[in-house]
Amino acid sequence: MGVSKKKKEVRRKEDPGERYIAQGEDPERFYNENPAWSFANADQEMWAFSQKHIGDDLWNEIIPKLKGWETQTWKEILIIGKKQNHSIDLDTLNKAARDRLVDLHIEYDSLISLRLSGTHRLYGYHSGRVFNILWYDDDHGDNDTCVCRSHKKNT
Repeated sequence: MGVSKKKKEVRRKEDPGERYIAQGEDPERFYNENPAWSFANADQEMWAFSQKHIGDDLWNEIIPKLKGWETQTWKEILIIGKKQNHSIDLDTLNKAARDRLVDLHIEYDSLISLRLSGTHRLYGYHSGRVFNILWYDDDHGDNDTCVCRSHKKNT
């Protein structure tokens, strides 16, 4: 085999110059927006939004908390309040919760946990500024029945 003495050159069809790259909205933009709530995908079977499961908590705890969060931005809720409200990797969820996501055809890398009170949490995912509520867990803690087990006392 001989070595080619021909000088190789990269050829371009045209000089690309400055290209305009179409970009969608800034994905971080929602941090500056106030939340909106959607119950359309709320699970009706596990950690459900039902009269039996929620009872008076809806009017005494959940609605007042949601109204309060509406006066804040997502940055205030998730970044400044990250100790109480935060993203959760799916592999840390209870197996029943992971299985339920499959049953519901929900494909996200993580969910968001919003703390209502000591052991009460809302779980869901956001699409822009809209928080899609999936579950209400009134027994968050170190147990097998909660959405995401916590090994910390009183959380």
